[in-house]
Amino acid sequence: MNYHLIVQPLDCDYSFLEDIGRKSVGVYESRIRSFEVLQRRTLPDRLVIRPRSFLAKLLMRGRRMIYLDELTEELKNHWIYNPRKLMLVVLPHFVIGFGHDLAGLSLESNMSIISTYGIGERHLPQACVGLALHEIGHNLGLRHCKTKNCLMRAPCKPKNFYEKIHWLCSEHRNEFLIVSYTNSNMQVHN
Repeated sequence: MNYHLIVQPLDCDYSFLEDIGRKSVGVYESRIRSFEVLQRRTLPDRLVIRPRSFLAKLLMRGRRMIYLDELTEELKNHWIYNPRKLMLVVLPHFVIGFGHDLAGLSLESNMSIISTYGIGERHLPQACVGLALHEIGHNLGLRHCKTKNCLMRAPCKPKNFYEKIHWLCSEHRNEFLIVSYTNSNMQVHN
């Protein structure tokens, strides 16, 4: 099956969002044929937690927090599932529920979330592109890898991509080709 990738920024605008789309088409060329970057959408205030104490405000530096469960519910309520589309959500908030030092998560219904929270400005573009490609790989059926320079390396941390590691190891390239071939053959027979 071929997919159309939709990149949805929430409460942010980043210059690298087009790069995520282009790299996705390049890395997953047999499955992702097109992409679009939607205009920025604002999350409802009821979802966003603002730090209250002076210390929390100082540590958060104007950034906010959001619960993963509430974010997931909001996304499911506003995104109409389409089996031919993958949705990638990018937001700047600390996501309570991601776990320490993680910045991405793949959900059911062809959806992934990337948080830019805590990623230094110097590495932000390459880390976010790598995180996005990693999560999209999960949406396409790829599993984690132990190979150091593989896009699917586990755990998926921003520092894995500081050196612009945006490719699959040979094992995952072969696995991806097999999964793509199997899925396309299943479509023909259905």
